[in-house]
Amino acid sequence: MGLEVAERALTDLVARDNLHLRPEKMPRTRRAKANGRLKQIEQIVRRLLTLMALSLHIVFAPPRKRAPAPGLPEGVELVTFPGAADPCFALPPRAGGPFPSGPVMDTFGTTYGPQGPVPTARLLARIRAIRRVLKSPDSAAKRLARSLQRLKASGEPRPMTGHAHSAFRLSPELGALSTALPGLLNASLEATWEESG
Repeated sequence: MGLEVAERALTDLVARDNLHLRPEKMPRTRRAKANGRLKQIEQIVRRLLTLMALSLHIVFAPPRKRAPAPGLPEGVELVTFPGAADPCFALPPRAGGPFPSGPVMDTFGTTYGPQGPVPTARLLARIRAIRRVLKSPDSAAKRLARSLQRLKASGEPRPMTGHAHSAFRLSPELGALSTALPGLLNASLEATWEESG
């Protein structure tokens, strides 16, 4: 049920700003609101996928050593195509750096940057990436279960889930889901991490 609610919220976000028309540019304030809403949806989807991954009881085979790759024939080069992969939605959340990137902040805390409409390519790529995950959540949960298993095997401490961010302006279902997920996830992590240790 939770993934369907997140998918409905994503569809609402796309329809609200006419992003299904794939505009090249949009007003800065609308893009900022869309980015904020998309960030909330991404966090909810990550937490739901983590709950799914923790409920899986799969025994993964130990990794095998790779055979050395055969050399390329003389005069042959490998070519990578730009835009072939969209690494816009990482299953584990991104680690925040010490300094914010993006527009420059002045001493009063306001930001300034280029005036007028701003590009939407990055926003559209994030939406495509999260739609891809929502189409096949089981495979994403298996990948996440594998990475959690690696963390556990290497003796890493149990991951913690922070508090839920404000559910203001979320639909009632999505708001209830976002506030309930941290407690459910912490309890599930505590139970599964203690079993192995």
